[in-house]
Amino acid sequence: MCSSDLWREVARRLAHEIKNPLTPIQLSAERLRRHFSEAPPASLALLDECTGTIIGEVESLKGLVDEFSQFARMPPPRTVPTDVHALLGGVLALYDGLVPEVTFERAFAADLLLRIDPEQVRRVFINVIDNAIEAMDRRGHIVLETHADQANQLARIIIADNGPGIPPAEREKLFLPYYSTKRRGSGLGLAIVRRIIAEHGGTIDAGDNVPAGTRFTIEIPL
Repeated sequence: MCSSDLWREVARRLAHEIKNPLTPIQLSAERLRRHFSEAPPASLALLDECTGTIIGEVESLKGLVDEFSQFARMPPPRTVPTDVHALLGGVLALYDGLVPEVTFERAFAADLLLRIDPEQVRRVFINVIDNAIEAMDRRGHIVLETHADQANQLARIIIADNGPGIPPAEREKLFLPYYSTKRRGSGLGLAIVRRIIAEHGGTIDAGDNVPAGTRFTIEIPL
């Protein structure tokens, strides 16, 4: 077994062992809440607060373990010729009506066909757009650009927002596992994004947008 396969197996077992006790912990908290539902008001308030915390944190842990498992077991890309603009259009359709105070602008090049894994790259686009929306506090403007750099045989996909931007010191850490600028979340999203792009032979970087905001640039070989 090669080292990467061994690491994946260790991660899979670790995730399984962590997740196993979480369901009985959650069920026990819910059972306590039901059993003491007629307790005096002060006790009931304390019980609700404590069991609510237990249940909420267990849900967070379950989400973390699921994402860790996905990061550990992510299969190699299954690449097929894919219309990148159609893929981006499908992703943008997901946000119709969900973020009414965010506007999207498309600045697409001519037809852009790449040999990629559409499901994995779709996940990349959703994750980067979600990050942009949260950074703008769900209010602002996002531009999606595509370019075909024939000289360097690269496709360039840019997702730029007009939010507050990211300080250079923070920008260096964005793609590290478990690093997050959000109050909640595992911090694995952008680490998974970078891994997907790297396995397609590409790169992803974050920089300043002008006049304000953050600009994610994805480059994938043509």
